[in-house]
Amino acid sequence: MNITKKASSKIAMIGLAAMLSIAPITFSSASSTAAAASSSNSKSSIKLLFNGQEYSPSSAPLFYKDSVYLPLRDIGELLGSVVFWNAQDQSVTMTYPNRIVSMKLNASIATVNGTTVKLNSPVIVRSGRTFVPIRFFSEAIGAGVEWNAAKKTVSLSQKSPYVQGAGVNTSIWLNKNTGDLYFAYPFEAKPEHVGQLNVDIQEFTTISAYSMPSAQQSYIITVEDNYGEPHVHTNVYTAFIKDKQVISQSKAYYFQRYEKNAVVDQDGNAVLTDGKLLSIIDADGQVIREYDLPKLTGKDENHSVLAVSSSYLLIRPNLSGHLTLINLKDNSATLLYQQFLSGEELEYAEMNDVPYHGDNLVFLGETGDGSLQFENRSLYDNHSKKYVFKLK
Repeated sequence: MNITKKASSKIAMIGLAAMLSIAPITFSSASSTAAAASSSNSKSSIKLLFNGQEYSPSSAPLFYKDSVYLPLRDIGELLGSVVFWNAQDQSVTMTYPNRIVSMKLNASIATVNGTTVKLNSPVIVRSGRTFVPIRFFSEAIGAGVEWNAAKKTVSLSQKSPYVQGAGVNTSIWLNKNTGDLYFAYPFEAKPEHVGQLNVDIQEFTTISAYSMPSAQQSYIITVEDNYGEPHVHTNVYTAFIKDKQVISQSKAYYFQRYEKNAVVDQDGNAVLTDGKLLSIIDADGQVIREYDLPKLTGKDENHSVLAVSSSYLLIRPNLSGHLTLINLKDNSATLLYQQFLSGEELEYAEMNDVPYHGDNLVFLGETGDGSLQFENRSLYDNHSKKYVFKLK
């Protein structure tokens, strides 16, 4: 390991912590939601299992008219669906790809994809919270339900191909097997099929939606797939959606260090990258600028894209790991650690390889006068120092 003896033990410990932190704590599939929620301290005489794991909801399950009930929010999170309570007409709607279920408070009927279904268990309100029958909502989207009266245990089983995510007033689902993408705006609306993503999902997956500030009905979808052992590989899929259609998409691969790519530039245009080619896409779906990232940095590696404007790019080669400022006036490249750091911090940025090569500089944004502000998170004194760079 290329590092000074003075710092080696401390950096090794920090490096291990950083390596471990690469693995996501949560992800958007229903099974992960169940695992995360199982740490809750909620107690109930009714035990709930999801795919064999104990699940502790926000409020204890209750038994009413021979049916087990869960709070509205819990059933939605558990099953990877969107469940919406309309206070005006006292109704519940659950949305899922190719499935819409709705029923009213205390009603004896419901609808599933427009077909009327007779209910044995109505929606009820207890202590100001809306509760829904587990069996009806679970079976409505294909999940299995078993009740063990002797053990007071209800077991749900679901092998959903979907990973579910959200954005501002939006809901999204990705079929991990086929790449089919479903999108709902507003979030409780009927999910619509908007196209397919070219994905090869491996393990821990999250999906998010971002609304483009420069255009209505235009969105950027990101899918992050973290995999391998100890989860040092990340595939990032990005798609531009306009008028409920996938217009453009890209895939980038990162090893060890992964920093979220910018999804829009300063003018509100979409940013897509495969790690080497950076494409700027306007609200009409047209590519208006492209940048060859290895050519700009002189590093034949995949790059993270941290900020994009008409005058500069902030990018980081994934393997060598030095945050680089590209001045678009002359395409000159500046290694920022060389501008800011000194002593052991400089040596660390140049020589370290645990947990990965490169510096710890973080971009904070622009100041009022257009200067760029950065922060270095020190591994030596647990302090952070801020720096300002004036773009010429």
